[in-house]
Amino acid sequence: MNVLAVSYDSPAVWRHFFARKQLDYPFLSDPESKLIDALGLRNQAVNIDFMQGIPHPGVFLLDGRGRVTAKYFEEDFRERFTMAAVLSGRFGQRAAPLGEFAGQRIRVATGASSGVVGGGQRIRLTLAATLGPGLHVYAPGAPAEFIPVSWTIDGYKTTEPVWPAPSPSFQYSGAFTATRELTLPPQLKNETLVIRGAFRYQSCTDRICYPPETVPVEWRLVSENHDRERVPPELRRK
Repeated sequence: MNVLAVSYDSPAVWRHFFARKQLDYPFLSDPESKLIDALGLRNQAVNIDFMQGIPHPGVFLLDGRGRVTAKYFEEDFRERFTMAAVLSGRFGQRAAPLGEFAGQRIRVATGASSGVVGGGQRIRLTLAATLGPGLHVYAPGAPAEFIPVSWTIDGYKTTEPVWPAPSPSFQYSGAFTATRELTLPPQLKNETLVIRGAFRYQSCTDRICYPPETVPVEWRLVSENHDRERVPPELRRK
């Protein structure tokens, strides 16, 4: 996989930034936002003088023939996908394990595309459940007489969970994993960030169904402040 960056910043700004962060992938400077406009990426909601022409932050994925196969963009320039979340969601990169939680008849493990995060980032959370022998649970979409699994997150902007395909009878047995994306607030401190949620399920055998149970779960992440060091005044946009 090759990475190519594009920005409306000047080559001098790029060189300063890349030297300071010790980066070595190719970059394109588009100081008049011609390519940005051609791709329809200019953020028209930003009216600050020196930010005129800034694009919506995001990622294009291209195949070997240069065709766009996927794109990841946010409306709010303070929010953005992380590459770890893209790699996890698109290419199955394994999530970092974070914790394990036990119910009466189930074990639940939590994970995230990255254990170190910053404000405004969109990350991918995983919830992996393992049932005891001979047990099954019902997937979302099961007939109304059954109680399907559900996964809630407290206090954060998230997408709906993505569940694996169930059996023809809408059942999961053994082990299964669900994922969802979560967007962090724009401002975070250097601290341990605890995301709390709950997993609800009702396990059944071929003969009986046990009472529903809710298992509290959490994701412990390390949050870091963004790098806010600016380039020297002579390199800044007027």
